Formats: sequence, C-alpha cells, structure tokens
Amino acid sequence: MDFLDLSIVKTPSGFAISLLTVLTTWYLATSIVSYRRLRHIPGPFLARFSYLWVGYTAYKGEQHQVFTALDEKYGSLVRIGPEVLLTSDVELVKRMSATKSTYGKGSWADGIRFNPYHETMFATRDPKEHDRVKAKLTPAYSGRDTPNIEEAVDQQVMNLISLIRRRYLSDPAAGDFRTLPLIDVVFYFAMDVISKVALGTEFGCCATNSDLYRFYNGLAEHMPVMALTTDVPWIRKIMYSSTFLKYFGPRENDPHGMGPMMKVTNENVREHYSQDQNEKVDMLSSFKAHGLPEGDAMSEALFMFIAGSDTTASAIRVTMLYVMSTPRVYQKLKNEIRTAIREGRASSPITAAESRELPYLQAVIYEGLRMRPVTTGQQAKQVPRGGDTVNGVFIPGGTSIAVNFSAILASKKFFGPDADVFRPERFIGLSGPDLAEMRRNVEMNFGNGRWMCAGKPLAFMELQKVYFELLRAFDFQLLEPLRPMVSESYALFRDYGLKVRVTAAEDMN
Repeated sequence: MDFLDLSIVKTPSGFAISLLTVLTTWYLATSIVSYRRLRHIPGPFLARFSYLWVGYTAYKGEQHQVFTALDEKYGSLVRIGPEVLLTSDVELVKRMSATKSTYGKGSWADGIRFNPYHETMFATRDPKEHDRVKAKLTPAYSGRDTPNIEEAVDQQVMNLISLIRRRYLSDPAAGDFRTLPLIDVVFYFAMDVISKVALGTEFGCCATNSDLYRFYNGLAEHMPVMALTTDVPWIRKIMYSSTFLKYFGPRENDPHGMGPMMKVTNENVREHYSQDQNEKVDMLSSFKAHGLPEGDAMSEALFMFIAGSDTTASAIRVTMLYVMSTPRVYQKLKNEIRTAIREGRASSPITAAESRELPYLQAVIYEGLRMRPVTTGQQAKQVPRGGDTVNGVFIPGGTSIAVNFSAILASKKFFGPDADVFRPERFIGLSGPDLAEMRRNVEMNFGNGRWMCAGKPLAFMELQKVYFELLRAFDFQLLEPLRPMVSESYALFRDYGLKVRVTAAEDMN
C-alpha cells in the first residue's frame, strides 16, 4: 500500500472526508499558534482558541454585564479572543488614541458599516486616512460651518415638550390618565435633532409622534447581527466580502432592515449634492463644500443618523430612569431648576452656557453617562509591528486591544467605593483638577485623542438642555417600578419598557 494514496479523494465521500481533515488540521494549527501568542494573558478558556465566546456574548446582548464581570475576575487586561484583548487601563487607552500614536484602528470597525458600499470616518482604520477624512467633516461637527446648532437643538427640545403636552399629559383631577413611552419619544427627539443639523430640516418624528422611517426598529433588528459581525473576524470577512454584498447586501429599496433608512438617507444626500449652491447651511452642505464624495456622504449620513441619535437617546433614557428612581436626586434637581428660574438664570429654553453654571444638573449629566456607557463596542486599536509592552506585559504586534468602557465607568478607583450606585454628589465639592479628571474619565466613552467621537459636542448640547426642560415642564412617575426597563447590549443598547406617567410640573414658576 502506498504511503500516500490519493485515490480516496476521487469519490464524493472521500473528498468530503479529506476536505474536513484539511480544514480541521488548519483550524487546530492556527488555534495553537494564536493561543501561544497571548497565552500569558488571562481570560475565559474558550476565548484562547476561538471567537465563539466573544461572538456568543455579543449575539445574546450581554456585553455590558459580562465585560464588567471580566474586569472584576481577571483585571485590567483580559483575553476575549484568539488575537483580541480587552482593557480598562485608562492610561493605555489614552496612549493608543494619542495623536502621534502608532496604533491603528482594529479590524472590528469594518463591521460598523450600516451602508457597506462606502467608507465612513468611523470605520477608516488607517490613522493618516482617518485624519484626512476628519478634516472634511470637522467643520460641520464642530459648528464652524453650522453656527446655528444650538438654535436647532432648542427647536427640537420645544417640539419634544409640545409632543408630550399634546399626546401624553395626564390630568388626575379630570380622571385623564395616559402612558408615556419614554423610550420612543426620546428617540424621536434625538432623531429630529440630528436630521435638523444634518439636513437643515427635521424628519418630523415629534410632530407626527412616530418613527417615520423605521430607524429605531430597523436598528433594533440589525443590532445582534451587527454585534456578531464586529466581534467575529471570519463572519465579518464573509458578510462584507464583495460576493456576499452583491447577492445579499442591503439595498435602499428593501422594505425591512437597513433598506428604509438607506433610502431616506440617500435621497437627502442626492438632493443636497444635486444643488449648485455652495452655501454651508447644514452638515451635508458642509461635507459637500469640503470635497466629501457623494457616496461617502451617504454612508457618513446614515452612520450619523443612527449612531448620533441612538447613543444620545440611550443616555437620556438611562439618566431619566435613575433620576425617577432616586427621590433625593429628583427633588434636588427640581429645586436647582426652580431656583434658577426664579433668579432669572435660565432662559426658555435654557442655553448651554446657563446649564453649565448649574452644578447639580452637570453632576446628573455626568453620573447618568457614567452609570451606563453609550456603547459597549470594542473600539479596538491594533498593536503596531514589533509589539508593545503594557505594565510589564509584552503584547505582540497585530493584536487588537478593545476598550472595556463598562469597567472603566464602574471603577471604584476612579469613582469611589459606591461606584455601582447612582450618586451625582460624587461630582460635587471637588477641586477643579479633581473634577476635571473625573469628568474626563466619564468622557472616555466618547473616544479619546485622534479617535474621539466627532458628534460629542452636539450630544452634550442636547443633554445640557433636555433634562432641564423636561423637569421644568413636567413631573414624572414610573408606571412599572418593579421592572421599569430591560436592556440588552449589542455595542449599542436595545431597551424595552420605561413607561411613565407625566403631569404638569407644580410650583416651577
């Protein structure tokens, strides 16, 4: 008998067995190699050999809880995949994101492409190319080309107040009791804000009391798949390959999923880019004026609509939940708002500058952001060639290091022994440098350095105003206090519940 008998592969069953053998051998060999590269880093056993562990965690929507538990069990550097680490080391995060850092963005970013046919600044991995694209977008995001951002936010805050008064205000004296779905209306507000500053006119979600283009539902349907594709490299490579996209990729005429969102976005971009005027009146016209190609503008706008609205809405939802659930905080915030109104320190609506002068409101804003990150996505950076040494531990080049925002924001080292408790007072009474440092640690969730979120100023503009105006106008009560909101984390949060009763605010003049 010949040592190597190739006749077995000539039959279908023989070929299948041979192929399976080759694939199994290849998998075992690559798994062993991957295991050995990072064998000195602790983490879940399965994560040493396979991406099944991190993929399963992402797909079942438990990233937030699991990542916090990982930090408690293994420390600030944990292995969550064959070539992926997770860190809560703030100094390492800052170093990876610094302007002159040699770290690039990890390949996970390829999975955050809601329109997969064109690039976005967020998904651009090469630092120099990222900076080039950012230069075209920054004038719009910063307000340099869009000076009326605060006025636009003011309009949408008032539209939100009007919607609640019109459709959801209860009147107990008249026996009129209504239920406000706070998750829905907060998303309408955030979507109207981002569409107003991007397009020059809002979508009209608050005016119609509806998610006109199914952005929220479409995103909610997409979240588990998005989380899986961002965290599992081989799935990501398949789903974003040219062949897969050709036959199975989203199209703007699709009735479900990303289709409706792509359609309204692309139509607005085409309209802006077909106009001859070069006046920079909104973000899209700024993108065009600074040379962003139309196809890239379609991807950029869709990313902006989704990420820019959902992250802000998520922060508002969870902060309002904690405020309503904590009577001491609710009353202190109400009292500060009432005093500011009576002393003439609050316009209608309040300006961002006036809001920044209210210390307890600022404490509530930051504590709300701290209690739950706006994203649990990896935000991974790739170790440069030659590797790097972190706290005496060598990390080989090519390794991805993801950021554990959940653990950073729950850190007792940074926020005190009761870091698991909603207590805005931790931001009160600190010296200037200590307060600035604590706030910076919270703001880590918006990215840092070169990779900082371009929409951060707009998000803070919304938060500076919306809590003040909601509590100026209304009193809130949870309708399901035993289980007010259920959350799942798929890089972004998918929330359910948060039904409240709203009555006219008393004694706020």
